[in-house]
Formats: sequence, C-alpha cells, structure tokens
Amino acid sequence: MITRKPKAHRLNGPIVRNTAVSALLFLAFCATSRAASEKVLYRFHGKDGRGPVNVIIGPDGALYGTTVEGGNACSCGVVFRLAQATDGKWHEKVLHEFAGSDGDFPRGTLVADKAGNLYGTTVYGASNGCSNMGCGVVFELVRGKGASWTYKMLYNFSSGGGLWPYAGLILDSQGQLYGTTSGGGNFTVCTSGCGVVFKLAPDGKGNWTESVLYAFGSRANDAAVPMAPLVFDSIGNLYGTTEWGGDDASGAVFELSLKKNGQWADEVLHSFSFATKDGDEPTYGVIFDGSGNLYGTTQFGGTEGQQGWGTAFQLLPSGRGKWREAILRSFNRDKGPGGGFISSGLILDAAGNLYGSAGAGGKYNNCGAAFKLTQRAKGKRGEIVLHSFGKANDGCDPIGGLIIESPDRLLGSASIGGLTGGACGEGGCGVVFELTP
Repeated sequence: MITRKPKAHRLNGPIVRNTAVSALLFLAFCATSRAASEKVLYRFHGKDGRGPVNVIIGPDGALYGTTVEGGNACSCGVVFRLAQATDGKWHEKVLHEFAGSDGDFPRGTLVADKAGNLYGTTVYGASNGCSNMGCGVVFELVRGKGASWTYKMLYNFSSGGGLWPYAGLILDSQGQLYGTTSGGGNFTVCTSGCGVVFKLAPDGKGNWTESVLYAFGSRANDAAVPMAPLVFDSIGNLYGTTEWGGDDASGAVFELSLKKNGQWADEVLHSFSFATKDGDEPTYGVIFDGSGNLYGTTQFGGTEGQQGWGTAFQLLPSGRGKWREAILRSFNRDKGPGGGFISSGLILDAAGNLYGSAGAGGKYNNCGAAFKLTQRAKGKRGEIVLHSFGKANDGCDPIGGLIIESPDRLLGSASIGGLTGGACGEGGCGVVFELTP
C-alpha cells in the first residue's frame, strides 16, 4: 500500500472539505517589491455561492467560475457568470445550483468550447455509490439563446472509471474531454484507488463514452493520486502531477504518450522527495513555456527532512527522454511576513515571469497574497509580493491562483473574506478580484 511520510503539521490539505473552504498557499515578502492595486469585482453572499475557487474568461469576455458551497438548501455549490455593466459594476448570474443528485462540490476550473458551452467536474454527488458523498460527475452547461443555460450531466463516476475528480478538464481539437480522478482505478496499492486519467468522447448524438487511459499504481514506484488538470504538448502527449507516489511517495510529474498499439504508456519524469530539499506533494498541475520546459509548484518541501513551505520548480528536457529538475524558489514563511504550503499552480507571461497566489501568510491576518517570480541569474527566481489579502473586506485565502487578462491586469478569486455575517458567517463567502501591477 502507498503510505505517506510523517509530517510535522498539515493544515487543511486539498482533500479536506470544510465550511471555511480553506486551502493554503504561500507568498514570501520582498522589501523592494512594488505592490499591485487590488479591486474587488464581486463579493458573494451565500445564496449566490460561497467559496469561489477559480475563474476563467469566456469567449464573450465575461467571467465564469464555480463556488464549492452555497446556492440552494443543499449548499452543494454553483456555477456563476460575472459581467460588467455600462456603469462599470460587475453583476453575477447563477447559471446552475447543484443539488447533490446532479453533483456536489465543483472544485475544478471550468473550460469553455468555441461556442461558449462550459464543462466541469464535481468532486462528489450523483449516485451514492461512494458512501454518502457520491463519486462525482462531469457536467456541461449548454449556452442557449439569450441568457438561457441548460445543465447536462455527461458522466457519473459511480459507473466506474475513477472516483472523485478534483481537477478541471481540458479539450482537444475534436471536442473530446480529458481529466483525472483522485481515486478509483487500482485498489490493490491505494486504499481508495490511486486515481486515473480518463477521456470522454462524444458520439454526436448527445451521448458521451468514458475510457480510462491509465490507472495509476500499476507498477512499482508509480505516480499516484492526481489532484490537478492535464496539459497537452505539441504532439498530443499528456502531462500532469500526482500528490503521492513516485520513488519516495512524495508525488511525481508524469507523461502519458499514445503508442502505436493504441494504448497510453505512463512515464514518471520526476519523483519528489520529502527527505531532501526537493519539493513534496505537487498538488497542482504543470505548464509549458515556448521551449518545452515545464513549470509547477509543490505544496510542501524545500527543507531537508522537514515539512517545508513548498517550492516552485522547473523541469528541463535533457535528451533521451530524461528531464532535469531545477528548484526556482524554496519558500519560507519564517523569513518576513510570508506564508507557506503552496496551493496554486503557476502562470507565465510573455516576458517569462511566473505568477501564483498564496492562501496563508501575507501582511494581514494570515490571509495570503499574490506573487510574481522574476528571472534572475543562474536560473533562480526573485519574488515580488503583488498584494497581501485580509485588509478590510478584500478577501482572504486566494485558493485558485491567477489568470492573465492583459499585460496590466490579473484576475483571481479568494475563497473566504468579503461579506461576513448571515449565511457567510465570520469567515466570509469569498470574492472575485482584479490586480493591476
């Protein structure tokens, strides 16, 4: 069985569900940093959602996202749309309230097709084949005429082929969906299954068929428990991360390639290690730059033999299918008003700067911050704090990372903070914000 190395203390890891919708990210302080200006675009109040975890920009320029809780009496989460009116204010429309029987706890990022239809996952819900929580679903919101939207459940994971999809989906050029589940698949190595990579293919008649491309834990030291979305390379290979597994059970970066026999083969590109200064538990995904290098983060690690505060890393192809890891940043919340426990992936701008967010630390009330990693000599990265959350009601715990709307505008969400009291309690229901560096 896959077991974890003991850690000194783990705060609200990504598999935990609670009413505070807490996930922890990190940002270290740089005295020479230039702060960005933050503006809250929208504050949730409970019935319209609680706990936003991500936003995307749709083909129509509006913002779309999910909240993991809130909505109707089930409090199973919502899908929302935010659009800016002529008066400059942002207005929310709830596109769907989950009821449990059609999904519960939509944690992954949405993806939109060219027609503006939305696709996503819920971790729980639908059939109660996985105890009382349900096994999770894949869903579509079909955009109709005017402001109408139709919800469709494309796949219920109680039918097999994985359990509990935490991550969002990606689309290929043929309209097929690809994703991961954190459980299911191989139960001989992992108690709840080691997770799978799956594909959903449409038949053109409204039906979708799931196929498991790979079940983790199929061999010794295999990757296990993917929590993050996938990414394609230029020739159609799939890349991702797993929270556990690898040589030291500390997580791994993997590649899936399609062979001539039609089967997908898995290769572990890098195994992380709790016992060294390497990262530990890459809970979020990887991205490519224009040269084919991979970038990502680990939630923990960076300190030998200790839990650590997390890292930002780069994987560089070194020939013959091998990859070399470089640690770009080892975070340390003990140095300055920073934080730790990275819980966001990275994004890359045209100049090669990397951006992320942190749900802990920062200057105010341990509410986290947004950061920028700039290029330095010898492959290292300097860190700039763009914004510390927790001042007034500007949000707290920016769990979902950032997106680049333009060179001078970043967008994101904070899972708590904002409005408090009533349905939001003391913690707040969360916000959607913009940053202008």
